[in-house]
Amino acid sequence: MKSFTAIAVLTVALLLGSHAKHLESKVADKDFLAKQKFVFDMGQHVYQDDVFVSAYGPTYVEYKPWEHKSDFNHPEMLEHFFELWQHHPFGDDQVWSVMYERHEEYVVGLVRLFYFAKNWETFQHVVYWARQHVNKQMFVYAFTIATIFRDDMEGVVLPAHYEIHPWSFFDSQALEWAEHYKMHGFHHVKQMDNIYNVVIRANYSNAHGSLNYDHDLAYYLEDVGFNAFYYYFNLDYPFWTKGGEEHVLNKDRRGELYLYVHWQLLARWYMERLSHDLGEVPAFNMYVPTESGYASNLRNYHGVPQWHRDNHHSFYHGHNFEYIEFVEMYTQRVMNWIHKNEKFDMEVVNQLGNIIQGNADSVDKHFYGSLDKLYRFIVNEGHHYGNHDESFPGLLMHYETSLRDPIFYEIYKKLVGHYWHLMETFPEYKKTDYAFEGVQIDAVHMPESLTTYFEYFDSDISNAVNVEPVVEGSTDALYNFGRNSHYKGNSYVIKARQHRLNHKPFEFTLDVTSDKAQDAVVKVFIGPKYDEHGHPIPLEHNYQNFFELEHFKVHLEAGVNHIKRASGDFSFWVNDRTTYLELYQKLMDATNSDYKFKLDQSEAHCGVPNRMMLPRGKKGGQAFQFFYMVYSYHQPSVAQFTGYDPVVSCGVGHGSRYVDTLPFGFPFNRPVKHDYYFDVHNFKFVDVKIFHRDEHTNVV
Repeated sequence: MKSFTAIAVLTVALLLGSHAKHLESKVADKDFLAKQKFVFDMGQHVYQDDVFVSAYGPTYVEYKPWEHKSDFNHPEMLEHFFELWQHHPFGDDQVWSVMYERHEEYVVGLVRLFYFAKNWETFQHVVYWARQHVNKQMFVYAFTIATIFRDDMEGVVLPAHYEIHPWSFFDSQALEWAEHYKMHGFHHVKQMDNIYNVVIRANYSNAHGSLNYDHDLAYYLEDVGFNAFYYYFNLDYPFWTKGGEEHVLNKDRRGELYLYVHWQLLARWYMERLSHDLGEVPAFNMYVPTESGYASNLRNYHGVPQWHRDNHHSFYHGHNFEYIEFVEMYTQRVMNWIHKNEKFDMEVVNQLGNIIQGNADSVDKHFYGSLDKLYRFIVNEGHHYGNHDESFPGLLMHYETSLRDPIFYEIYKKLVGHYWHLMETFPEYKKTDYAFEGVQIDAVHMPESLTTYFEYFDSDISNAVNVEPVVEGSTDALYNFGRNSHYKGNSYVIKARQHRLNHKPFEFTLDVTSDKAQDAVVKVFIGPKYDEHGHPIPLEHNYQNFFELEHFKVHLEAGVNHIKRASGDFSFWVNDRTTYLELYQKLMDATNSDYKFKLDQSEAHCGVPNRMMLPRGKKGGQAFQFFYMVYSYHQPSVAQFTGYDPVVSCGVGHGSRYVDTLPFGFPFNRPVKHDYYFDVHNFKFVDVKIFHRDEHTNVV
């Protein structure tokens, strides 16, 4: 299936002190551009099946995959889906969520259909068929997974999910205004570069008043880039599969990663709360009314609004009793498993994560269930909708909307708590576990203060507005190329403008002395210094609250080393996504001229938006602490980047994504009972104040 067709490599060297970090990019050839165009075509105006500008002939329109079984590898694995689909098709008249077992059955078959297509031509036909007939949220979910895992899709760029499916990210008022502009023929809207250009101020859910203190942080909870990251993380590691022969998900320590990602989300949320003088994240209690209500102001494509939850809402009622009983039963089983454990390695942590999520690698999914799913069902509450037994899927029933609701963090405080119960059974790290013999950090050079601010950011929500069928004779080059956001043959773009948290760039330099030449790793964390009352938080009570910013390998020479790193070069952080319109323009230029369509990982789906590194802080400054660690390098059994091209791929399921073999979160991954064990020469805490600049700006 391998047919990646990039033809050139560009190398850009960014000087990092005396070291050079080489960021490579590739340039797509014509065959690759044709694939890219197909992907862009399939993602636009997904709820309309009659608006393609590009020509798709009778072989596409008449294609029925069950009549072409020889087009697929492992056709026996598709039989159930074909049978299911022909008896009970799943279209847009039903609401979909991967959390429901019946819906999971459909989407697993659909992903297999895409993945097992023998060649690119078959893949195009079957995607076109699904685009016409399948429930669109299911289609986008499955199509995205196919682009991640098919080898012949390596490097293909998917527009941001919040632009493909804006209904999951932008409030109903913004979507209503977008429809108004289109319905009124873009009256009084000026054309820029021959494109009707509309900018709409998109509100966060607290625009009309906050339900509670958590709601004051709507800018954080509802950040579309952060929510998209969580969506893609769960598509990289779908709970329902072990992966394929070339993408074995458990090779990536999927259970440990699941626990770590949610631990880190909790730590980051806590620091943001401290910026607003809010305290600890409460753990979800099924029997006590939850303080945090939430009103998302979201609606689906058909106009059905998301349910509103008042403050002090009780989930302990008849619709939930069965789920609550299951939670009690499975929780007891998990706790029994934890306390019977006699091993103290990362594989045990990995097993626990798989058990709690209830994924395909769980040691016994039937016995331990899925606490992750059950808590989501409890919060969803069973509001009946449609002709089946499923309830209307609320925010936590879709990954892309989960982070919006503060109750998400309360639930995962409970779930990640099982990890800390397990860690209590592990021996405490001692000073010898932390030390790096012969190496010490002499000094850390970084600014005494850092600055955050809000800036305006535009997303292309043109998909939110229905368009007319194809218009003949248009002179609009972009429209004729295939972008179908048009009004009477003239292109338009509707942008949702929001203010989003960002920070000024910063850098640090470590002066490190080593007694010999050797490899090492550097890790950087940020954590709170004081609680909401201004009291210092002892490390024994603070270790869970450190958020990892960077982790990279260095080579130490004997003597003094100066390790310099800029925030813009931190490893797992990415830029905001290029808009759908800009991507189409670049693709058209690359197809019709000598313009180079660049492929790299600067906006990778698997990265975290680099705007979100730092908590907001306060106008007068707020004290946080950076933690720096230089530690011995533990080489993985499979070298990093083995089996995939890191220039264009996240490498999911290859077992070679990580710098080293250290446990995720080390040295904070076990309870700290004696803070003086951290008094080693290769560790350093540095106090930093974060100042928040109040005015909106796009200038840093």
